[in-house]
Amino acid sequence: MFRKIQTGEGKAALPAPEARHTPPNALARQAAERNRAPAAAALTAAAAGNQARGEVRERRITQENARRSNQDFHNRIEDGMQARDARRNEQIRRNLDRREQELRQDERRVDRRERQLDRRDDYRDDRYYRDNRYYDDDYWNDRDDDDDDDHGSDIAKLLLAGVAGYAVGSMLSGNRQVALNTGDRAVLTLPDGSQQIVRDDNALLYQPGSDVQTETFNDGSTRTTVLRADGSRVVTIRDADTNVLQRTLIRPDGTATRLMDNTNVRPVQVSTLPAPQPVEYSSQPWNEDDLRTALLRESGTDRRFTLGQIRDIPEVRSLVAPVNVPDVTFDTGSAALSSDQAEQLATLGKVIRDSIDQNPNEVYMIEGYTDAVGSNAANLALSDRRAESVALALTEYYQVPPENMVVQGYGEEFLLVPTEGDTRDNRRVAIRRITDLLEQSGS
Repeated sequence: MFRKIQTGEGKAALPAPEARHTPPNALARQAAERNRAPAAAALTAAAAGNQARGEVRERRITQENARRSNQDFHNRIEDGMQARDARRNEQIRRNLDRREQELRQDERRVDRRERQLDRRDDYRDDRYYRDNRYYDDDYWNDRDDDDDDDHGSDIAKLLLAGVAGYAVGSMLSGNRQVALNTGDRAVLTLPDGSQQIVRDDNALLYQPGSDVQTETFNDGSTRTTVLRADGSRVVTIRDADTNVLQRTLIRPDGTATRLMDNTNVRPVQVSTLPAPQPVEYSSQPWNEDDLRTALLRESGTDRRFTLGQIRDIPEVRSLVAPVNVPDVTFDTGSAALSSDQAEQLATLGKVIRDSIDQNPNEVYMIEGYTDAVGSNAANLALSDRRAESVALALTEYYQVPPENMVVQGYGEEFLLVPTEGDTRDNRRVAIRRITDLLEQSGS
């Protein structure tokens, strides 16, 4: 593929990389089969107009604690892997202890439930208890709900612990195992061997001068409000697994733009989707007109999808072609973007910013990739960081609104140069305009 680009005067129209995708993995299958959004107390509170019902945490973003595109972040990829061998036996022991505790808790729940059922039968026979109050099914259902000690998912707890609270090898719900922990994100391995990246999707919004308020509800869902110096606000509601349910930009005058609404979930029949769009690759910097044409090309479908479906189902995201950024690559093992590299994003930054000025609903997915050197988990985390660095640079240098971008790493899955070696051209990013694919109205 790369040879075709080199022999085609630096440009070539090629099949979408997703066209070579292997049979769907667990993530893709789950995303395609999902038919409803999870319940979220944060979403219910927002619909009811409640301002604060959960536990509230506030923070001020400054130059000192904000992430920058030229940083490799606090923890290196290698830091998240050092504990694997040293702690393996301890992790096995802890996993066994945890499983035993879960079994004991299950036994206690069963015993408690049986006692409740026995008492309910006795009370129903008498019809009255103490002050002649009748306890109906709703009362007992409420009691049963109160006994449930599952306050949000373990993924939400993982992020609240700063990721570092979960050791490599720990088992999470759904038989997912922590394969890598870098302090700012984690990689989970699913039973079929596929891997899932977990990160804070609000990270791009944490710009210097912003005040961040996060309400965490009993079910683990959150509502995060980022108040900026100009008086505008970005409100993001996430479920207990940290998936974005809604994101809304509220301007100083009170007008609102809904950028994402993943509350209307429909299954995806992959076999009925149009064929993937071909991809125009270039080994030379794009000129502005060609870049605008490539980036703003419309999709080949008239239906909308959730952000998770776009990220996880290759056949969905390939409905719009990615645009490669040939003038930005990374050093081995690094996600930092130098100022010289960031300056190469000037044309891209202008095109994206112009499009958002014309249509505030535009949303772009910044995708990161790696070469084939290293473990799958390390490459997945590294590629995700690279995507984040480029997105941060687009905001820092070219004022692209961060709320109009999302990031996603794909590791070594789609090599531009098919080689197992240390190839710089594979350590790259691509941009995909997902506005035409993304559900924004929730209807």
